[in-house]
Amino acid sequence: MENKKAWLALCLICIIWGTTYLFLKIGVSYMAPFLFSGLRQIAAGGILLSALYVFRKSGRVSRQQVLLQSIAGFLMITIGNGLVAFGEVHIPSSMAAVICASMPVWVSIINLFSPGSIRLTWIGYLAIFLGVAGIVWLFSDSINDFGNLEYLTGALMTLIATFGWIAGSYILKRGASLSNPFMNTAIQMTAGGIGLLVISFVTGEDHSFHLGADGWFALIYLIVFGSIIAMMAYSYSLKYLPMPIVSVYAYVNPVVAIILGWIILNEQMTWTMLSACLIIILSVILLNQPVSKKRNR
Repeated sequence: MENKKAWLALCLICIIWGTTYLFLKIGVSYMAPFLFSGLRQIAAGGILLSALYVFRKSGRVSRQQVLLQSIAGFLMITIGNGLVAFGEVHIPSSMAAVICASMPVWVSIINLFSPGSIRLTWIGYLAIFLGVAGIVWLFSDSINDFGNLEYLTGALMTLIATFGWIAGSYILKRGASLSNPFMNTAIQMTAGGIGLLVISFVTGEDHSFHLGADGWFALIYLIVFGSIIAMMAYSYSLKYLPMPIVSVYAYVNPVVAIILGWIILNEQMTWTMLSACLIIILSVILLNQPVSKKRNR
């Protein structure tokens, strides 16, 4: 039963986090990126913590758990979400999603060299190859933009964000059995949000608070769906599914982000991007087949 729920949680992640690139792009068009992201995460963490205590679902929280989840929150939220928000100031939301889609490639490479980890079957390798091919194809339409320093900086910060997310995810995977995933999520968001606000003040961001109707909708959506629901689903899926399997959401996210960016933000959409999206979808279908085997002892 837990495994089925974990797969359902993974499906939610694939869809919801694909939409967050759009709403994050809208949000940072009104406010400084670290400030906007910090307010989002602090609010989400506070709401979830309050709900857990009101309904008496928090359980006992050890100092070890707080420390572990705070470190993961700093890596995944302060560095991961924060640098993606910063990147989206300079690059389209669809391109940010494409860069983040490289995460499964790094996860698979790290997994191959990790002691006691799983090994991919030929289906898994084929799926990763197709996913990488689709990502490269998506990049091909924007290769000329990398001559722009601001564009390059945004792309580089977004790439660094993926490594922060990977590092935090491995910490979560190792400590997933310490407590319930919902309390873990609340601690991560609160700690990560505090880190974002600290960076916002240290870097001297503009702290004026002005949001239009679409800006408020983006903030509320990111708090409820992008942070609370999706982060709980992510922590839950990590507890019951292997890391390389959970990371397939990064293949689906750019497809959702590109389509929404094209429809709502009038971002670029070409036949090359559409074809690449189909290849990425195929890689996801293959990754839903048996893709791993136990490492030989």
